Amino acid sequence: MKKHLIRLLLLLFLLQGWMAWSQEIPPTAPPETVGLSSVRLAKLSDFMRQHVEEKKIGGAVVLIARHGKIAYVENFGQADVGKPMEKNTLFRIASMTKPIVSVAVLQLYEEGRLLLSDPVSKYIPEFGNPQVMEALPTGAKPAYRLVPAKREITIHDLLRHTAGLPYRFVVDWYPDSPVYQQINRFYAEADIDLGLAPTDETAGDLVRRLARLPLAAQPGEAFVYGHAADVLGYLVELVAKMPLDEFLRKRIFEPLRMIDTHFFLPEEKVSRLSAIWETDWQGHLAKFSEGVKKEGNFVFAPEYPYRGGRRFFGGGAGLISSVYDYLRFCQMLLNHGELDGTRLLSRKTVELMTDTNHIGDLHADFLHGKGWKFGLGVAIENDRSQDVDSGSVGTFEWAGIFSTRFSVDPKEKKITLLFTQTLPFSYHVSLWDKVLNLSNAAIAD
Repeated sequence: MKKHLIRLLLLLFLLQGWMAWSQEIPPTAPPETVGLSSVRLAKLSDFMRQHVEEKKIGGAVVLIARHGKIAYVENFGQADVGKPMEKNTLFRIASMTKPIVSVAVLQLYEEGRLLLSDPVSKYIPEFGNPQVMEALPTGAKPAYRLVPAKREITIHDLLRHTAGLPYRFVVDWYPDSPVYQQINRFYAEADIDLGLAPTDETAGDLVRRLARLPLAAQPGEAFVYGHAADVLGYLVELVAKMPLDEFLRKRIFEPLRMIDTHFFLPEEKVSRLSAIWETDWQGHLAKFSEGVKKEGNFVFAPEYPYRGGRRFFGGGAGLISSVYDYLRFCQMLLNHGELDGTRLLSRKTVELMTDTNHIGDLHADFLHGKGWKFGLGVAIENDRSQDVDSGSVGTFEWAGIFSTRFSVDPKEKKITLLFTQTLPFSYHVSLWDKVLNLSNAAIAD
């Protein structure tokens, strides 16, 4: 009886600690104590305020941490009409879901439940015997042909985006590609999209339809950004024998105390979610209303994380989070897989994910210049002379289509986060480059 009482008291103590942590904004350290300049960080604040005043963005949160301590976190502008942005505002992080799902796959890999060299068809039979779409010479009709794949796609291909599974909106970036044009038609007919609008189907439903369609490139021969992480999310469900949201909650979010990261928001948190803003970068700024929207071949609905069906756990783009939560995920990776005494991955596996070029002579051309390579779920800076607006060699990062982004610089032990909700995404790229340059310029040791 006494043992049960002690256990109950201990549980209550831990629960109180959890609630206290979840209700408070984490403290910041004076910038100079971690080798950053307060004067130079003030220039970053001025820069962000200028973008809000010029109505280029509705609002944003920027966070910089170094040596494991938050040295700068500022909120700018508004999260919604008449509602100021707060430091703990919630954001649709879209493709920043991918590194988290990559960690989930690597946890299963460390447990011996899968090999990265495994063919995907071992777990999802529909991916067996794939066909590949090849472009024919200019003027040929049709402009493509289907050929057998030289080999099946592997889990490794999914993690490094060499599986030939593009997003539909990629055709907007490569309009002259007959392969992407035809893939887009196939995807439209099969109703393949990111799952960012309310739906009653599951990610597994989408992945099985996707598996029956041709690949855009031979496995392993091209960096093709797209649905690979959706397949990974479904793979986690099959191997772990539980829904993806449950696996991420039990194995990543709860251990890291990421208390504000969800696929679908609890009712009490909906008011903390930022609106999505449309901008022309010239002073026209408007909030997207609810309902399904189309930006080229990109389909989304602002209400997807709190209205409609709640069974679609998209491994490629589904999560909601805050800068504080995502910082803890980044810090775990910077610490080689451990945070606050909790280990999610071994040092060697984190090195495989964030410090190893897995695409050889290819480059991660969807979001980065030729100086960048790709690890497992993250882009890695390999040659700064080829991409001067970046961090140290070895920096790893990724972004989300609603204009969120993170950078982890292992050399400087520095993490930079920029969270906003602004479309089109292309305008965010130059904003991010300047924010990261200002972050790097604040280093004073």
